[in-house]
Amino acid sequence: MKMVKSLLLGSAAGLIAVAGAQAADLPVKAKAVEYVKVCSLYGVGFYYIPGTDTCIKIGGYVRFEAYHNEVGGHYSDRVPTGGDGTFTRNASDFGMQARFRLTGDVRTQTEYGTLRAYFAFGVNALNTAGANTASLTTNAVAMERAFIQFAGFTIGRADTFFAFYNGAAYGLVPMFLDGGSGPAGHNVFAYTWQFGNGLSATLSVEDNAARIKPIIDLNATDLFGATDRSGSHIPDIVGNMRVDQAWGSAQIMGGLAAVRSNYLSVATNNCPANVTCSGHNGDEWGWGVGAGLTLKMPWDAKDTLSGVIAYAKGATGFVSHANGQNFIHRQGIANGVLTDAVFANPNTIAGYDGSMQLTEAWGGTVAFEHYWTPSLRTSWVFGYLKVEYNDTAKALIASNIGGPCADANIRYVGASITNCDPDYSLMRIASRTMWNPVANLDIGVEVAYNKVDTAFAGTGTLRAGQPAGYSAGLAPGSYTIEDQSYWSAAIRVQRSFWP
Repeated sequence: MKMVKSLLLGSAAGLIAVAGAQAADLPVKAKAVEYVKVCSLYGVGFYYIPGTDTCIKIGGYVRFEAYHNEVGGHYSDRVPTGGDGTFTRNASDFGMQARFRLTGDVRTQTEYGTLRAYFAFGVNALNTAGANTASLTTNAVAMERAFIQFAGFTIGRADTFFAFYNGAAYGLVPMFLDGGSGPAGHNVFAYTWQFGNGLSATLSVEDNAARIKPIIDLNATDLFGATDRSGSHIPDIVGNMRVDQAWGSAQIMGGLAAVRSNYLSVATNNCPANVTCSGHNGDEWGWGVGAGLTLKMPWDAKDTLSGVIAYAKGATGFVSHANGQNFIHRQGIANGVLTDAVFANPNTIAGYDGSMQLTEAWGGTVAFEHYWTPSLRTSWVFGYLKVEYNDTAKALIASNIGGPCADANIRYVGASITNCDPDYSLMRIASRTMWNPVANLDIGVEVAYNKVDTAFAGTGTLRAGQPAGYSAGLAPGSYTIEDQSYWSAAIRVQRSFWP
């Protein structure tokens, strides 16, 4: 009996052991892994990159635009290309463009504060049809932003720290009359001090090549010819002080830029022109100062008034970052050149020592935006640029052989000039209305009046063989030189995809 009892107990123990071993081998339902976790440290739209303490937000947009008299998304008199600004049958006055942008914002908390990297890039596809051309599609890659921020530093492609006014917030077509680089961006190496209560100051070392304007050697070409700058030598130096409060923001800013010409176009003492032994002008410093203000309206903080004004001498890009040579032909011709300086050989005029004559510019932009409803808003924008040359520069331009007033066989103006004065102004008045029928969908239209006011007067001679980008379709001959203006329009449909 004891033997039977022992056998039964032993068998039961064996079965229990086997059952336990088999149970241990059975799969157990694992806890669900949270692959995407919301990061609330930096606002809406950020998520933790799986397995890290780094947060990322991905955004961007898809945009369609169509332009009348603003082909390519800029007004026709700004740096004309492909006949823009001539308003002849040879030039396009209508174009359509599609754009795609992708943005990324990556942030990590460190013992030194937030480490941030930001990028914005994409592609533009512009369709136009020029004279004798069935179609023309221009595809361009745009790297608008690519910068790192850490412990007060901003390093990479951002906006210049001379900028204050945000043109994209008030208009469809950028005017570049505010000193900022806008969506194009600017390479910078900057440090920002935060003093508390919204007060900050920034010192920035910036790319000189992106802001410079032509330096014209009047013995080598006329005012509208190629630049005679030296290669880039040192970066621009920019500083600002800024305050951000509940009522809005304000800023004062200043900048310095080297003004350096190339070798002189004069042969002396067995030395040919435009080489090292021909010498060069002494280097100069160009500079600019400015101020900006944005106010939130007391009846609705979404309604804003914003503006900026600036003055520059020898560094006119601090006033107008992207403007260059302007040329409009409708009933007559108006033109003007935004330069940093002009010079000629010594003794071109009595008492002239060959030094560079720095160009002056001042101007700015002011805008107001009003929300009629939460989904419908209208903005009104006024931009102005005034460019002035000193008396010595005007005398050099007037007397120089081949210059715009001394010789009929030149680009735009000839011997019948009653007023030889290169000063000019550029004005633009625009209104944009945007409708948001649903979240992240923008539908808008902008109408603008543009004018170039030239101080040249009289009759200009346009010679044959002009560069196609400046006088496409214009016949050689005489044209009245006078102020010119035109109307333009743009429409936009944009689907943004960020939270």
